[in-house]
Amino acid sequence: MFYVQTTILPASPCIVLRGPPSLAPSEVLTGRVLFRLGHCLKVKTATITFQQAGGSRHRLSLSPGGSPVQLREELFAAADQSADYVVWKANHGAKHQPLYEFPFSLVVPGHLHASVNTSLGAVCYELRVTVQTAGFGINTWSESLRVPVFRVPDEGALQRSLVSDSLRTQADWLGAVVLQLLSDATAVADDTKMRARIVVRPLQKGLRLADIGLRLAEAVCFKQQVDRFGDPRTHDRVVCQVHRAACHIAPSGLSALPLTRECSFDMELHVPRAFGGIQYSMDTHDLRIGHDLVLTATVIDENQCPHHLRISSPVQVVPSLALDSAFTELPAYHQSGLDRLLLANACLLPAYSPSHPPLPPPPRYQHANA
Repeated sequence: MFYVQTTILPASPCIVLRGPPSLAPSEVLTGRVLFRLGHCLKVKTATITFQQAGGSRHRLSLSPGGSPVQLREELFAAADQSADYVVWKANHGAKHQPLYEFPFSLVVPGHLHASVNTSLGAVCYELRVTVQTAGFGINTWSESLRVPVFRVPDEGALQRSLVSDSLRTQADWLGAVVLQLLSDATAVADDTKMRARIVVRPLQKGLRLADIGLRLAEAVCFKQQVDRFGDPRTHDRVVCQVHRAACHIAPSGLSALPLTRECSFDMELHVPRAFGGIQYSMDTHDLRIGHDLVLTATVIDENQCPHHLRISSPVQVVPSLALDSAFTELPAYHQSGLDRLLLANACLLPAYSPSHPPLPPPPRYQHANA
């Protein structure tokens, strides 16, 4: 039989900070804490704390300006100083109703480092509720809930205009073939699908296309740690990728597709969820996380010699909140001309409203001890 069952219900499943750390205003995190008791307990205090989570072994060592935060609020304190405790009765009646409920309100500073979880270290935050009791046996009960911290550009910031730009990059290989990479935007949210169009334009005869590939690469650079050569520690990896061989893109299962005319291919990448499969793009005093959309192609010349071509373009991985306030219903490339830039539609964007957009649904973030 359980003794204390704690449920933390924040008003929002995450904290959204708007603007750079030096200018971002504080945000108020509110919610409720529910207690159900299996036995009567002599409760002395009940507190809630917003703090940096995780062990020190995997925790990033932040600069002094981004030192670990610890905000504490007292939910309950024994009023009778002589007894130093108050007896909380067990909830034997309505099992599905909490017996004790306490609201909380914490002011989170705007300079906090955004949540990250990389191989070089992590920055995670949690709400932790602690109940201290009197008597013999276990005198401390605690429960925690992870609360991620996002940072989105403020109104009028340069980053806000960048997330609404379209992506178009191309390269000319020795005057023989042109590779072009097109996408509706240079920014993508996590746990979504990123669509791109690849154009291969031959400039000479006798060329064949063996395969094409598209991948999203992530580069993490921790500026406060150095390797044995004195350079900042880095970690590069491929987040997601898709590959098509010639047998899948050529008719009749040919080993290579003859490039007799311009060819285009629509490809799709499934961007994984943040903090697990991918991190948000950022560049702070301590950490830099960048992403590149990489196009690869293997072209066989008239002498049957393969050439491996590669072009890349930087992209941003941002919270969906940043995209919700920056995008409107713009046409996609398959709805417009192949060479039409969506940047021309920027004049149709409405003025940014300072009101907070809707937050993502809470089922994504579960109890830490679940």
